[in-house]
Amino acid sequence: MTLSRRTLLTGLAAGALALSGLAAFHEPASAQTVIRFSNWVPPTHPVSTDVIGKWAENVKEATEGRVEIEVISPLGNPPSHIDLVQNGVADAGFIVHGYTPDRFKLTEGPELPFLADDSRSASIAYWKTYEKFFADAGEYDGVELMGLWVHGPAHFFTRDKEINTLDDMSNLKIRVGGGMAKYVAEDLGTVPFFAPSSQSYEVISKGVADGIMFPTESVYNFKIGPAIGQALEVPGGLYRSSQGIVMNKAKWDSLSPEDQEAIRGVSGLAMAELAAKMWDEQDAIGKEELIKGGTNFKTADGELLEEIKAKLSVEEDKWIAAGDGKVDRKAALDYLKEQIKAAN
Repeated sequence: MTLSRRTLLTGLAAGALALSGLAAFHEPASAQTVIRFSNWVPPTHPVSTDVIGKWAENVKEATEGRVEIEVISPLGNPPSHIDLVQNGVADAGFIVHGYTPDRFKLTEGPELPFLADDSRSASIAYWKTYEKFFADAGEYDGVELMGLWVHGPAHFFTRDKEINTLDDMSNLKIRVGGGMAKYVAEDLGTVPFFAPSSQSYEVISKGVADGIMFPTESVYNFKIGPAIGQALEVPGGLYRSSQGIVMNKAKWDSLSPEDQEAIRGVSGLAMAELAAKMWDEQDAIGKEELIKGGTNFKTADGELLEEIKAKLSVEEDKWIAAGDGKVDRKAALDYLKEQIKAAN
């Protein structure tokens, strides 16, 4: 039997519509939301691969492919990323709070010296403290905070000068990133020198700066090690940098409640644990590799450690006294310390 041309075309059209509907039902990716993530960190750095990249995978899995994080080349310099995200130039981004210290003040509490010997306990405690004390203070107005954490304890690294006394630090030019690191550098009698992390090797190797205060991981992963001859580890750390991921508020609000809930499930505390795992593992790897490369490590103890603690004791009091009444900073810091102990 032969079908008429009209009947054949009608059948083909109906079949196409049926297949189209079936494909739309089985392929949610066709209606997926893409979140453009501006990333200024080198693509091979563990922050990119093990934190941002892993979180992107977790978001896609949690939303069953409806939401994807597209990591793109940076749309501005590191300090500008909070504004880039707020203004919608980027949908999301990684921020370091110390790069814009005038905007973030509460974040300096978890950055204080001597709080923890690792990233994990400090980061878990930080997120819980944020939820209990900081969330309503308005520091993230205009963006949606996905998560925050602190890197591992920062130590004192110099090109060639071994530090045996506090006087050995006097007037050394030390690269810092701003915020608590800058305050600590000044308290110790050094001269703070600001330069992007990516330029640290250059300024130290050429003698423009004498050294850096950084977590061990970053000295290694930013490839500063060949310029570093001496490392002074300070128990509890000289500071720890507060960092996080933010999303544009309008972009976040455009997501369905279902997808928002799914993303929250892999953000917040889960993100703090994810980032902290990376920092702690990389600190251990970094130290091993730096020693192999010839860096001499020693630990501050005895009189030197007591002198460092005495010099830096002012920072806790300063942070508490600088409160504007929105947050009980003393209670928040006490809670943070309790949670650090509980996480160990």
